[in-house]
Parts: sequence; structure tokens; C-alpha cells
Amino acid sequence: MEAPEVQQQRLVVAIDYGTTYTGVAIATPTGNRAYLEEIDVVEDWGPGMGNSKKIPSVISYSLKTQRNEQQWGADLSPQAIAMVHTKLQLDVVEAAAELDLVLQSLDGMYNLDFGYIKSREGKPKYTCKGPEEIVEDYLTHVFTYLLQAVSAFTTELRREIPVDIVATIPAEWGYRAKNSTFRALVEAGFSRDTFPNLREMLLVSEPEAAAIYTARYLKEANGGNFLRQGECFVLCDAGGGTVDVVSYKVKQLEPTFEIEPVTLATGEKCGSIFINLAFKTWLRKLIGPRLYQELDQAQLVDKISSHDAEGERMRALMKKFNVYKRKFEKGHRDIKIDLPEPFENLDLDTRVVGGQITITCDEMESFFEPRATAIVNLIQGQVEQVQRLRTKLRNVFLVGGFAESKYLQSSINESLQMRGLELRIPDTSWTAVVQGAAIFGIEKSTNTASLSVMTACDRSYGIAMFVPFSEVEHHEKDYFLDPLTKTAMAKEQLKWLIKKGDLILSDEPKEVRAGPIDFNFTENSSRRGTIPIYSYDGKDTPDRLAIYESDLTRCHVIHYDLKDIPTQEFRRCKAVGNNPPFYVASLTLIMRVAPGSIHVALCLDQRIVATAVISDTPAETAVQES
Repeated sequence: MEAPEVQQQRLVVAIDYGTTYTGVAIATPTGNRAYLEEIDVVEDWGPGMGNSKKIPSVISYSLKTQRNEQQWGADLSPQAIAMVHTKLQLDVVEAAAELDLVLQSLDGMYNLDFGYIKSREGKPKYTCKGPEEIVEDYLTHVFTYLLQAVSAFTTELRREIPVDIVATIPAEWGYRAKNSTFRALVEAGFSRDTFPNLREMLLVSEPEAAAIYTARYLKEANGGNFLRQGECFVLCDAGGGTVDVVSYKVKQLEPTFEIEPVTLATGEKCGSIFINLAFKTWLRKLIGPRLYQELDQAQLVDKISSHDAEGERMRALMKKFNVYKRKFEKGHRDIKIDLPEPFENLDLDTRVVGGQITITCDEMESFFEPRATAIVNLIQGQVEQVQRLRTKLRNVFLVGGFAESKYLQSSINESLQMRGLELRIPDTSWTAVVQGAAIFGIEKSTNTASLSVMTACDRSYGIAMFVPFSEVEHHEKDYFLDPLTKTAMAKEQLKWLIKKGDLILSDEPKEVRAGPIDFNFTENSSRRGTIPIYSYDGKDTPDRLAIYESDLTRCHVIHYDLKDIPTQEFRRCKAVGNNPPFYVASLTLIMRVAPGSIHVALCLDQRIVATAVISDTPAETAVQES
């Protein structure tokens, strides 16, 4: 009889970086099966924080007082300007949203007014760092207290023990947000530099993490018949910024409890902070822009910005508002809130009396209703998908910080009762996501479909391009006059398609494009050309080939010949002066980055004219070409 295999203990670290709160959980399993009682949620966040299963996703760059505040989480100095809601800015994808950031930043800097700059002695009210850097700084603090939580592991043991790190993200985040989250985590310390035996960094969606934990927790709490094999349930993860919904089927009950997704997760930015933003918009109209400016130092009212911030007065007011927000339900009495100093004796007609504002029930409901309706619609969409599968559906689970809202619970219940469905809210809903992430890390060998493995690109890859010359952007030595078009160009400007440290996902190759790359030729000239691909091992990528070529590696040269393509497929242009007409081939370079390899294709419209495969490994770059 063979002896049972001895399995090595390992460390699983789960992190749920949220819009309003962040949680971390750890486990030290010796096998691949998760037991809920063996997952520990970090509660000790240091002096001034109190013991809490989550810590506010807040950081300040303001100076400390003599009390020596930590300036992050729950421990801020009274005068601190706190950076809040930064997570949502990792996922700004539309040009209009990016323009909003510029306009709001100018608003926060008083449109670069000289008098304001002089009064601030050149120091802005908030940091000039971008969202990714702010998140990195915040997560660095979180990481410090993670190390204290695993202090039982000596440095030597930490170097030897296998480690898996699991991070959570909203269901519908794009690559840009995933990449920023990954880079921030690595720079903060969640990396092989701290854990030399780091096996994998894993990514799982927040609703899927919440689902696997909630289903197991409620099954254990309610007994074996609570969920039956083959039946489905819908889970709604209602957080501070994003709300995600997904549906699962119970795959098996014994010997292990397993579930599988039956729909694609859906989500929107309609979490509880948007109620706060609606309140701030209402308040600004109530007391006027001038007084509101004194109350809210950030002045960023109705949108999330990269520098969404709250000062002492607004933090004090929002703390009172949030108490009522959690308790508010339909038919609630009017709400009276005292404004903070120096507005304690403010009188504005009947709008503000003795420093007190009144929010009617209808006004409060107007803050809630658009968000609650959006969430109800997300749930109804999932319910309809499940019902089309003709499988049994009895329960909808609601988790996340917004799940505490009586108004939201009532809105969802009204919609579910018509369908004969029951809403269930576990008492551990606040930490469901981070504990579910820990389960995925422990059972990674059996949950491969829901997990993405995150790795970093080992080097930067780019090409040198000729672009229209700008006296502002380009060096005069790069000036070049195109002989055919007589257009002023800047020669050999480096364009980096992927940078060292960028995220590579195991299940989602990154595709980037460079172009148009215009190749000009006359009727009788050669149509052959080359495009070198450069790699760079440094951190800060250069922008000019002329200066930095010796620091780069020419890892591949794409050769192409367009002689077999009819001239009517090119753009015919009239030359300047007595030169003959010429043709322009507008090429596009497509790079698809997957773990360990990079696939390159050079295209003319839909036609592929050259391909190559480049190996992205620390060893010498290898190339296959066709």
C-alpha cells in the first residue's frame, strides 16, 4: 500500500481593492480544497485605524500633524485632502471621459489662475500623480500590513514557501484597467521580489469570487437542501463604484461542492458613491457655487475624476450623510443634517436654517432611484438569461457594501416577488469578494475557467516611425523633408507598442496596433521595404532612435514586398512640382502579445503582407518568420 502523498503548505494572498473599501485575506492550505474557517481576513491596519475587516480606499498627500497620522485608510489628519474613488479612474476608456478629467483638473487648479498659484506658493491642493501611481501608493500601505499579518513566516520561510496571489476586478473592466491594477500591485510589493517562490498571480472577477464564497457560506449555514444539484442562482455584487451580476448552476454537492457559470457577468458603474455624487450636486445648487467652494475644497461634484478628493469639511458632512444613506427606505421621513463649521449658523431663506439642511424624502429618493433601477435591470437581465435555459432558479444573492441599503433591498425585492424569487443577503456579504478570491487561489487547479494568470512582459517592444514634424514635440535634428510630398517630418520617432512590465493574460492576448505606416513609391520604383522591431530592457522608454539606438536591441526586421498588389489598391497622389505621381501604401502593424510569445502581422487593409513570431523570454530573442 502506497503512502499518501505529502502536500506542501503554501500561502494564498487575496486582495480586493475596492472603490470605497479594500480587503485582504490569507490562507495557508496544504491541499487544493478550501475550508471557509481556514480563511483569515486581515483586520489589523495599524495605529489609528481600529480593527476592521476592510479599510477605506483613501490616501492623502497632505502633511501630517504632531499626532503623526498614517494619512491613508481611516487615519487622516484634520486638514488632509483625501484622494477618493481613484479605482474608477483606472477604467476611463472614452475620449469624452478623458476630456472630463482635464477640465475637472483645471477646475481644481482654478484654471491655472496666477493669484491662486501664488497663494499656494506653487503647491497644489492635491498630488500631481496619475490614478495608477495613487493606487500604487495606497496599495503599498496595504502591503505593509499584509506583511505584518504573515509575520509568523520568517524571511527565510517566506523565500521558500510557495505563494499564490489573487486579485479581483469588476466584471467588465478592459485591458487598460487590468494593466494598471497589475502594475500597481507589483510596484506595491505583491511580487516575486517579496515572495521569491511566487507561483502565480491570478485574476478573478469580483462577482465570480463573491458567488463561490456566498454559495458555500449559505449552504453551510442553511443545510444541505438549501441549494440543489442542477439549480441556478443569480449573484449581485453591489459595491461602492461598480455593480456586477452573474448566474451560476450547482454542478455537484458531494464529495465537494462545485458551481459553474451559466451566463456572462454583466455590470455597470452604478454603485453607492453615485448617490453621494448626486447629493453633492443637489447641495451645490442649494447653497450656491461660492459657499460650496468653501465647503468642498475639491469642487469635483457630479463626476468621478482622477483627483476626486474630499477635505475635512466635506468628509465630516459625508460621514453624517452616509449614516442616513444606509438607513434610507421608501417613505422615510425628511432628513435634517447639520453643516460643519464654519456654516453652523448659516441661514439661506428656507433652504438652510441655523446651519441645518433638509433633504425631503422625494429628494433623497431621486439620489437613489437611477442607481437602484440600473441594478434591478442588471438582475432582471440575468434572470431572463437563466430562465431561457429552462433550469430551476429560486434565489438571488445580494452582497457588497451597497447591499446594506434598505432602499436597494426593497427595490430588488419588488421586482423579484413578481417572479416568485427570493432575495438573500448573507451577514458576511461585505467580505464575500475577498474570501471568494482566497477560495479561487486555494482551488486554482479546479477553477481554471474563471481564473486568468497574470505575467509581466519582460521588455518593451516598438518601432521607429516618420511622423509630421512639430516644433513643440520634436528635436530639430530629427527634421526631414519628404522628397515626394515635400512635407516636414520627424524621422525615426520611437513608438512603443507594449512596455516592460505590462500585463500579459493567459486567456486574453493583448492586441496593439501601430499605423498608418505610410510607404510612398512611384510607378517604376521598388515596392520593397523593411520595418525593424526594437526591444528595450530599461524602465523608462526612449523616444528618439538617433540618440538611443545603441541602447536598443533590433530583435527582428520585417521584410515586405508589395509588387504583386495591383496599383489600384493604393492611394494615388499628385506630386509637388514636376515630379511624377506617386502611390501611398498605408500599412498597419498588429502585435498580439501572449505569454512567452509575440505574434506580429503587417497588413494593408485586410491583406496580410508579412508575419513573424517573437519569443518574449529573458533569454536571447528568437524569431520565426513567414
